[in-house]
Amino acid sequence: MQSSKDTIGDRLEEPEAGIVGVTEKKTNKKSDFQFTSQGKSKPKKVIVWFIIILLLLVVGVSAYFYLGLGSSGGIISPFDSGGGTPSADTVQNPLTGEKFNKEDAPWFDTRPMAVMVNNHIDARPQSGVVDADLVYEIVAEGGITRFLAFFLTNSPEKIGPVRSTREYYLVLVKELGDSMIMHIGWSPQALVAIETWPVRSLGRGGASFWRDNPRNVATEHTAYVNGVELRELSETLGWEGSREFKTLNFKDDVETYQNFENSSEISIDFWYEGDYSAIFNYNAENNSYLRYMGYNAEGEPLPHADQESGEQVEVKNVVVQFVAETPIVGDDKSRLEYQLVGSGEGLVFIDGKVVPITWAKEGRDERTIFYDTNGSEIKFNRGKFWISIVPDRNVDQVVY
Repeated sequence: MQSSKDTIGDRLEEPEAGIVGVTEKKTNKKSDFQFTSQGKSKPKKVIVWFIIILLLLVVGVSAYFYLGLGSSGGIISPFDSGGGTPSADTVQNPLTGEKFNKEDAPWFDTRPMAVMVNNHIDARPQSGVVDADLVYEIVAEGGITRFLAFFLTNSPEKIGPVRSTREYYLVLVKELGDSMIMHIGWSPQALVAIETWPVRSLGRGGASFWRDNPRNVATEHTAYVNGVELRELSETLGWEGSREFKTLNFKDDVETYQNFENSSEISIDFWYEGDYSAIFNYNAENNSYLRYMGYNAEGEPLPHADQESGEQVEVKNVVVQFVAETPIVGDDKSRLEYQLVGSGEGLVFIDGKVVPITWAKEGRDERTIFYDTNGSEIKFNRGKFWISIVPDRNVDQVVY
């Protein structure tokens, strides 16, 4: 690992994207029943009462376990459908719908943390994305996508490489209960949003990063952050606790969408087929989707694996959201705008099926909701999400 002190003049992003506030690290019990010998009838009465009490205990213990009240451990399953309120002893991850025993959920009552993750080919393989609860993938510019990865269940000690943010990514941060975001640099539009909406920016709140460059690539592809340290910083900034936001609906079966078309292989070309194509293959054994990025020389998809563990990214729900994309007039870096507030169409890939959907987001701070063709909210599987936001002009470039 290479480390050195960062200065404000060290531009990690495009020239106007500052890094003010970001620093680089150098881096045995007696019986309860007493029998007596006084009188002839008393022992019999005591025995009768003992039998009655014993029967009541047996019935009570049986009911306890039959109703599932005696379960223990971390994640709990199965659950009732819907995103309802958890009991006093369990909590629900608002991003994934997974429910945990409260003592196994140290993240409870904390806000999600987003990190802007670089997806340039020189930034691969990335670190920490495999642990994200929810990832949005959107083009930054030139057909190159960038990830907005949300962490709640886990806070990896190495996440990155980290890049700058755009205004439309911040719209997604705001809809998840004023989440906080780590980024290094920003577009002019994003800076205005951070300062005026406002946005909980760890990047401008004194967060530190370090450089790791084993691939000998350009500097902008080498910045990493520690999720645990970011959490600690957020507490010093007064950002402990969380703000409630709408959760999506969840289900506990694979029957809901069995009448829809089968779809075991998905390819998504945001602008064109190539290094930034996203591919998902359905894993029937786990009822999940394995993710791939780009292709090798033989035209085979390349697994999206974690730098440290080698584990392939795997999610329970894949969403494709078609959104209007327009260039920002007069922008010297050819930056883009995405109309995330409003409504549109999309696709949900779940249980090996494809479900046509519509989406709606009423305002900047409101949650994006997904509906089936009957107008009912989609019921997702409890687990990780990957949401690909694709220009609505490229609907035919999503093949399944």
